[in-house]
Amino acid sequence: MNDSPRFSALFDEEAFAEDLAHASDAGARVAKAERARLERDRIPVGELLACDAEARDGTRLGGCVKTYLPQPDGDWGMVFAGDKDAAGRPVLVYLAFGVRHPRHPWQPSVYQVAHRRFHMPAQE
Repeated sequence: MNDSPRFSALFDEEAFAEDLAHASDAGARVAKAERARLERDRIPVGELLACDAEARDGTRLGGCVKTYLPQPDGDWGMVFAGDKDAAGRPVLVYLAFGVRHPRHPWQPSVYQVAHRRFHMPAQE
């Protein structure tokens, strides 16, 4: 996987802090370590999976990608939307971190959080 193309990841400080505030201690450690790794090494395309355009839970994340943490199939995930940087190169924009499939019905999944942020009207 070392020869795999890699993408830069851009993190929204407010969204990341919100996700850490809702994470368990173990989850927060995973998220911080993953962010540091991605900012240092960029994310290999081989670690990315396409999100469902329309999932059973009602989320719509067509065009977004996800990664499981820890690799290869951990309990947590990060979701990113594709974009371009100022030079026109593809980048991944952080949408959410969280539990992929929560055990509690009141706890939103990473996909539900990502859906809310992805479909949120732009702030001006």
